[in-house]
Amino acid sequence: MSQRGTELQQFVDDENEEDDEFNDKPPPKEEWDWDKKCAYKTFKVVRIKDRYLGMVYWGIVTLVILYIIIFALGMEGKHQYQEPGIGTVITRYHGKGFANGKAFDEADLRFPEVEPYGAFIMTKSVVVRSQKLGECVDFDNPCPCRKGAVCVDGFCQDKAWCPSLGDGNADKAEGAVVTTITGLEHTILELMTGIAFPGIGNYFFVTGKSVGATNPFKNITLKALLEQSQPPMKMEEVVETGALVGVSFFWNCDVMTTDCEPSVVIKRLDNGKGFSQKRANHHTIGGTEARDAVMMFGLRILVDSSGIGRRISFVLIVIQIGSGLALLRTASMASDFLMLKIAYRKNAYYKCKVIETDDYSDLKDRIDLIKTSQQETRALLSGDGRGEDEHGGAPGGSTLGLGPGGKGGLASSVLRPR
Repeated sequence: MSQRGTELQQFVDDENEEDDEFNDKPPPKEEWDWDKKCAYKTFKVVRIKDRYLGMVYWGIVTLVILYIIIFALGMEGKHQYQEPGIGTVITRYHGKGFANGKAFDEADLRFPEVEPYGAFIMTKSVVVRSQKLGECVDFDNPCPCRKGAVCVDGFCQDKAWCPSLGDGNADKAEGAVVTTITGLEHTILELMTGIAFPGIGNYFFVTGKSVGATNPFKNITLKALLEQSQPPMKMEEVVETGALVGVSFFWNCDVMTTDCEPSVVIKRLDNGKGFSQKRANHHTIGGTEARDAVMMFGLRILVDSSGIGRRISFVLIVIQIGSGLALLRTASMASDFLMLKIAYRKNAYYKCKVIETDDYSDLKDRIDLIKTSQQETRALLSGDGRGEDEHGGAPGGSTLGLGPGGKGGLASSVLRPR
């Protein structure tokens, strides 16, 4: 018995020594592998052979490309910096009109004499002289009236300059002198416009200064100007009532070049109501204050210059390319949705597209169980080497029914000669 115990102890000790020698070995030194350190991950691509899904995919790709090239880059210019400009306008008027054997030049016809952003050109005047303060029907004051005033034929009878002159009786004012100007269609209007974009360039663009371009509004007659308006007009139509006309110069310039010409829009803005303004000259008659009222009908021309300056930006080009690539993802998203949800072969496509893994949701608990089982196995297969128990094995150990030395061990220890 003691001999067997001694042999078992020797076997166990040899096994433990072998294990200690194995555990004491230093781990192999890991070599620095640049291929492994610089490795990257890429997506796996599944090529789906289905004409209908392919049509959906490539149709969306085509729409995205057309949107980026035609709309974003071509029409909207999203690859360029854009800035509103500061416009400049100079308006001049030359010519003469005639009425009652008299000649009227620009000093008589234009009010005010200097106005850079437009001009008023008188076509008809109505003059009421020596108005005095009193109570009469005020044709500049339509009903309803203030407290104490009386409404008469749609206008208020109140304290006013009498006889009254206003929009309500311009054609039949008491004691009025009416003068209608003729020959204005041949007078000249000179419009000079320009624009600058100080935020993205320091060049000042002027109408007609580009290579091969001219300024068609440098010497344009009133007749030609009215014919180009929307809707077209004739001088005979606006002499009696006047008109409000807008002349807009719109610029769309690339500041990297020096050639840029505006597009021009001429439009009537008064909806057929006409345009008039009223002036008065005050004086004293016999110690009583009086005035001469003048109501003038004419062409009120408003000129403005505005626009957008553009300059190509590398940063914005990169942004547009990135947005295009991001939008291309919608093609695959739409095709995948149709393939996995609607297509009549969706189950077959699902197997090609999706790889399902095992359920690892309880992996942590399972790892703890494996560790506990490993510890119990080590306890069954280990011994402390101090004598035998009643079954002939080492105390604290188990031979698993194999008798002495049943734990196994290294072949060198088992076969070692005594």
